[in-house]
Amino acid sequence: MAAPIGNTNAVKGKMFHDALRKALVQNPQRLPKIVETLLTAAEIGEAWAVKEVIDRLDGKAIQINQMENADGSPILNAIQVTFIKPPETIDV
Repeated sequence: MAAPIGNTNAVKGKMFHDALRKALVQNPQRLPKIVETLLTAAEIGEAWAVKEVIDRLDGKAIQINQMENADGSPILNAIQVTFIKPPETIDV
């Protein structure tokens, strides 16, 4: 599904992506140091680094959103419609 016309959110993210890719293409020797820094941070238990490594290897986890009422009961997520034929009337 494409974003609505005029939505510039994707462009903002692409600008950063493009700038980062350009910097790494121009200086490819920097990438191994970045990877090593990330792995070292993960090894010492930095949660953000562990998450990044897992996300890069396995992909991001699927996020499940469950909405509840204030009392914790599930919010109605479906409506069932039943059509009932009215009783036949006798015209007198």
